[in-house]
Amino acid sequence: MKFTERKMEILKEVVDRFIAKADPVSSRKIAQGSEFDLSSATIRKEMSELEVMGYLTHPHTSAGRTPTDKGYRFYVDNVIKEELDLSADDGESSTGLDITIGKDMEIETILQKSAEILAKFTNYLSMIVAPTIQQSKFKHIELLKFHGGNLLMVLITDTGRVYKRSFVLGGKYTDLDLQGVTNILNLQLRDKKIIDIGMEDIKIQKGDSYLILLVNRIIELIKECIKEDFHYNRIFIHGTSVILQQPEFIDLKKIQNILRVIENEYLLMKLLMDFSEDKDFIVKIGSELFEEGTEDLSLIASKYKIYGNSTGAIGVLGPKRMDYSRVIRNLNLFRKNLTEIFNSRA
Repeated sequence: MKFTERKMEILKEVVDRFIAKADPVSSRKIAQGSEFDLSSATIRKEMSELEVMGYLTHPHTSAGRTPTDKGYRFYVDNVIKEELDLSADDGESSTGLDITIGKDMEIETILQKSAEILAKFTNYLSMIVAPTIQQSKFKHIELLKFHGGNLLMVLITDTGRVYKRSFVLGGKYTDLDLQGVTNILNLQLRDKKIIDIGMEDIKIQKGDSYLILLVNRIIELIKECIKEDFHYNRIFIHGTSVILQQPEFIDLKKIQNILRVIENEYLLMKLLMDFSEDKDFIVKIGSELFEEGTEDLSLIASKYKIYGNSTGAIGVLGPKRMDYSRVIRNLNLFRKNLTEIFNSRA
């Protein structure tokens, strides 16, 4: 069987109608409500062949057909890609991120608010992952001394993330000593990638050699931050109640599966970050997510940049029946807005 132009048009019609109504699509509905100059019998024959080819399926309780994962994949790779390419330079504008950005507003606050707005725009679950410390650069460090000899390191990255570590070190260091080490580190490590920082980067004058032990301990603490952050990163999620209102999720077992996925932040981050650096977007449909409980879901994800360096991920999780064209447009707008917001604060 050949995948003809007519079959492609009928498949597109089925997917468009199913996205809009969430009801299986019959040949009679297509014949009555479209511009096809074809009889219901001819359309039914083409739909039967599309089913044999794996693009459509036939729910046993319905006379209509619905797209399979293969059908959605063809739709996204061909129909949606073509629509987006045609409209890329048409000057169409959309509403941007309506966030009032204060000078002192933390990056994580901006990401949380952005996730809320994206969920409202798309009516699906929105997710934004903050850049990891491995991608960040050194911005500033402070050393504080407390009663009893306890010390506190406060590390600030270029993405605004703050890491604090308490420690005790033998030897009596004065406030001037702490200030001296702070000055050395801030001067010599500024704008260096956190993951590349090592003792070999620090040059200490002979007269300050007694500070080497303290400097070495600070470098160790920075490396501890890297190790801990490798296993944990911030993800901001919004729209759980919205996604559960989708008609395909009225079944209790499906609701339980969706909630299990949504409550697993590690899984969501894994799904969101799992694409190559050379791609601006990924679309994963149902079985392509390769995770238990995700067979009824689709993911659209992209990247954004903070200060032109560190990269975070932004994505939308919804039913396979999601409006791919609308979501991709909104996601593209949001990732550009996020990058612009952070660039303006650099």
